[in-house]
Amino acid sequence: MKVALFDFDRTIYKYETYSLLMRFLQNHDVYGKRYKKFMRRLMPIYLLYKMKMTPEKTMRKKAMEIYLKTFEGASEAELRSYFREMAEEMSGDFNQEVIDRLNWHHEQGHRVLVISGAFDIMLDEVLRDLPIDAKLGTEVPLANGMLTKVTELSHVHERQKIVRIEENLKEVDVDWEESYAYGDSIYDIDVLGLVGNPVAVQPDADLKAYAKEQGWEIITA
Repeated sequence: MKVALFDFDRTIYKYETYSLLMRFLQNHDVYGKRYKKFMRRLMPIYLLYKMKMTPEKTMRKKAMEIYLKTFEGASEAELRSYFREMAEEMSGDFNQEVIDRLNWHHEQGHRVLVISGAFDIMLDEVLRDLPIDAKLGTEVPLANGMLTKVTELSHVHERQKIVRIEENLKEVDVDWEESYAYGDSIYDIDVLGLVGNPVAVQPDADLKAYAKEQGWEIITA
């Protein structure tokens, strides 16, 4: 079987969701009042990042943990409703060329996976109308329909993406040479390197240089 692997931020969605998450929380009718507390928790790790004393991936992982803490005590239904509202705001900012490719892969019978550091519940809601076989995001800890106490998330990033892909496809005979992958960042290099048809989408400078060197396809819009 052929597979098609898609990143989310700056690939399916044109922008980084990080800024959207912050803005949406700040302006939300119900949860907006918790934004200041969220920022107080975030600021120490953010300042360490700005002073180059902690890497970006560590800062982003901690930011996601702190973000979820904002919703402790919420039900899964409430979380899904929150991200469904966010999905409505995001719907006009999908990369249409990438969406067309995703639909084409589905029509060809390829197994379509989205692999992203974004929250899995968010991916469920934002991508609910697209023909995707699996959405592999950072798992929101739930038990008995409620968000559990947030301690440490298993953030899907870099090599962790490979682990999640292998887990999902462990019983599938994949033709990797004829498969496809789409990503925007040098951090996606491991996933892009899995397949015979890697595509750099709105690539950052490092990925763009590498993609040109390797002769990979590049989508710039």
